[in-house]
Order: sequence, then structure tokens, then C-alpha cells
Amino acid sequence: MKQIAILGLGHFGKSILDELLELNANVFIIDKDRDVIDTYKDAPVSAVVLDILTVETLRKILPESIDVVVIDLGGKIEASVLAVSYCAKLKIKSIIAKAETDSHGEILELVGATKVVFPNKEAAKRITPLLFSALILSYLPISGNLVIAELEIPESFFGKSLIETELRKKYKLNLLSIRPANGEYAICEPNYIFKAGDVGLFYGSDDALQSFTGSAAFKEGAAGSSFITKILKSIRGNE
Repeated sequence: MKQIAILGLGHFGKSILDELLELNANVFIIDKDRDVIDTYKDAPVSAVVLDILTVETLRKILPESIDVVVIDLGGKIEASVLAVSYCAKLKIKSIIAKAETDSHGEILELVGATKVVFPNKEAAKRITPLLFSALILSYLPISGNLVIAELEIPESFFGKSLIETELRKKYKLNLLSIRPANGEYAICEPNYIFKAGDVGLFYGSDDALQSFTGSAAFKEGAAGSSFITKILKSIRGNE
């Protein structure tokens, strides 16, 4: 089992810890605030209160078997950069650090972070499209321009099979799964006939998603499809 250390229990660090506890992972937590540490006193974790962060203190308290360190020191940019640098000097293979800004993220990578995350930006990318259209039920950027989006099947598809819609040929999208009204997600067979209430899990580029949601497949103005295109362009432009 992998051993994971969380250095700093900011909002991101706590969220990671809560998820790991659900998975019964082997977790070691470090924070300077004893009250924060004490909230997990009954949880199956090892914990240390650390006031002064140096490479030597980390060397002493981190088990040699640590595989991954997650770093979230809140808005303390300089401290997080130092923490990443120290972990890199200790030759920890996987160092995941939370960044506040793009420039902060670049510095974290330079000093040794193997993965930089932008929780606020990533959350905004997921949530913003949902505010503009009932058609987009969820939106998950994967990497680069690739996304997975949960969309209501447009009315123009009703009564047609997946093959007849020519989804991949016309729109360059893949349908990963289909959920009928009041049903569960299942593999969509090529001869599946779409009907009202169907929801699809689509995979492709954000360009393809923009094209699809702004196309004739969706009735003009239905559920704000023009807003979808605008907001997706806005998100991509801010990256």
C-alpha cells in the first residue's frame, strides 16, 4: 500500500485527506496548527505538529517509505515553494503541490513538483458551463483540450440510432455511455434509439463540444446553446 504524506491541511489538503480516509489509505499528516491536527485525532492517520519547516525537520519526521507528498500551505506561496524544494532534496518520487497562480505553479515545477494543481481554476472550469445551460449537466476537463461532458441528448436525435446520428463523423465526438430517463448509465450500442430524457456522456475536444452544442442538432436558442459556445471559448481563452 502506498504511503502518502499531506503537508499542510488547507482546504485542498483536507479534501484529499477526507478522500484518502474513505479509501483506508496509509496517511501521514503534518500541519503547524494543533487544533487542525486534533480534528483528526480519532482518524486512522499518523500526525505531527510542525512549526518550523526545514529540510532537516522533514527528513526526521517523514517516514522513508513515503511514496507521495501532497503540499497545501494555503496562500503561503514562499513556504510552499520551499516545501517542494525540500521534498525534492529528499528524493520523494511524487510531489503534488497546490498552486495559487500560474507563475506560482511554474516556480513549483522548477523546484521539483511532479504535479501542480490549481483547485480553484479547475473547479471553475467544471462549474461555469453548468451555470449557462441546462444541457450541460457536468463538465470535466481531462488534459489539453480534451473534455468529458454530460449532456442531454438533443431533440433532433430522438428516434434515431447512434449510427444514424453520425456523431463521430459529423461532430468528432465519442459517446462513452447513455443514461435513459430514470435509468442508469450503460454502454450505448450502435443500434440504440435515442429518446426524450436520454443523457449522454460525451468525450472529445472542447472545440468539438462547442461545435456540437452550437450546431443544428440543438434547436436554436434551446437551453441557451449559444451561451455554451461563448462560455467554453471564455474558459479556453483564460487558460
